[in-house]
Amino acid sequence: MGVGNLMAMPAHITATWQAAAPPEPPAPHRGASEEPTAAPDVSPYGPVLQYVTAFWDRLFRFHPHDEGTLIGLPRAYVVPSVDPVRPLFQEMYYWDSYFSALGLVGTLHEWLVFDLAENMAALVERFGFIPNGTRYYFTSRSQPPFFTKMYRLAHELKAARGDADADEYLRHMTRLGVREHETCWLGEKHPHERRKYRGLSRYHDINYSHFLASCESGWDHSTRCDGTEPGAEAGRWMDFLPVCLNSILYAREVDFAWAFARLGAATEADYWHRAAEERAATMNELMWDEGQGFFFDFDWKAERRSPCASLAGFYPLWAGFATQRQAEVIVERWLPQFLLPGGLVTALDSHPGRQWAYPNGWAPLQWLAATGLERYGFKAEANEVRRRWCDTCTYAFTKAGTLAEKYNVADPHAEPEHGLYGLVQGFGWTNGVFVDFARSLAST
Repeated sequence: MGVGNLMAMPAHITATWQAAAPPEPPAPHRGASEEPTAAPDVSPYGPVLQYVTAFWDRLFRFHPHDEGTLIGLPRAYVVPSVDPVRPLFQEMYYWDSYFSALGLVGTLHEWLVFDLAENMAALVERFGFIPNGTRYYFTSRSQPPFFTKMYRLAHELKAARGDADADEYLRHMTRLGVREHETCWLGEKHPHERRKYRGLSRYHDINYSHFLASCESGWDHSTRCDGTEPGAEAGRWMDFLPVCLNSILYAREVDFAWAFARLGAATEADYWHRAAEERAATMNELMWDEGQGFFFDFDWKAERRSPCASLAGFYPLWAGFATQRQAEVIVERWLPQFLLPGGLVTALDSHPGRQWAYPNGWAPLQWLAATGLERYGFKAEANEVRRRWCDTCTYAFTKAGTLAEKYNVADPHAEPEHGLYGLVQGFGWTNGVFVDFARSLAST
């Protein structure tokens, strides 16, 4: 449903929330059409913002030609981390790039937003889809598909500064977005066997590996999809229709409808609008549990909902197809369970070795959930998520002098569940979301 149709928030919900006053805000960031500036330096987030501004240069790479396993890209890109001990994540990753880009807007590094979008387009041109990361061994799978959001962000910047080719850019990128969508995410045969049940899609890998499908989800080492079953670390990811993926696909179809309408292609716009509405209707039927008041992944083989409650259940708010009543129920019943002292916890259950679970919090999930809450009128709750996450990052920064991939949001003074990769420092999407959250808090 559209934001313009939102009803007033019930008093019994707002009365349960007394968000602490936000910290002294940084100076307002300038619009995309103005002269870019560096991140502001104002207490208490100023030192972290200064660090992020200086750190971006260490995350930039430019490799225009294939080299060993590394796939060449035409433009510069951002890698997630710089770790002097373990050179992990030294290639461009799909969904990481979008969340890093959020922190580049309005800065001296804003040009990277366009380069990241162009690199994604080049991968679609070359492979027909965007791999998990730019290594040949990653081409067996993709990652959460934020390409339309990436190029819409770039298009907004072009339109704001009055570029004459803004809509031609949108036309080109949308053509590639539709190609990726239909080839990869709506594929029904090998190697892209993702659309499996009632028009909804799953995460997949060309090797038909549940574990590698979980890597495509971005939630590798999770309690979702039966990930807590004995001897089943990988879970059964290919047997589930995930709330997160299908919410992203809905949002992509809405993006296609918007783009075609803007470009004057009414038939195409109507087609994608209907596709989005059909997906939303099926997701509500299969994934919304009326009794519990929450969205759950759907086991398409067993034809039942998963019992695992995770932040994936907040994606329908970000995507915009939840009803206002559903959003109110989620805020009333579930937000108090997920919002811990340091931010939003990934899932309510824990399991040794599962990094995408309790007690960990991850930057992209904080951003998606906060954006969804604000979309439905819960601005105070959204800002409380932002404040707690920024405070967690700031506390950790004072101890380590850097930002990390993930944090313990149950106890921000304690270490997170390390999982397979340990505690990776850097960190691209943490940097990007921190900057975006600090700006949002500054505007309140």
